[in-house]
Amino acid sequence: MRAKRADYFAAGALVVWDVDLLSEDVVRVYRATGPGGATGYRRGQQAEAAVPGWSLPVDVLFV
Repeated sequence: MRAKRADYFAAGALVVWDVDLLSEDVVRVYRATGPGGATGYRRGQQAEAAVPGWSLPVDVLFV
């Protein structure tokens, strides 16, 4: 997964989401500015991305 994220960042992506519905941190958000670390989001939270003002309730991934 790390190599795949590196490919996305090399292609110009600013943010990469890793979604794992079986994990406590359902969404892990990696940013090109710090690709080694991630922000984790769980059920009941709003996961955000690079677009200002855009977010997604994590719970909708389970509908």
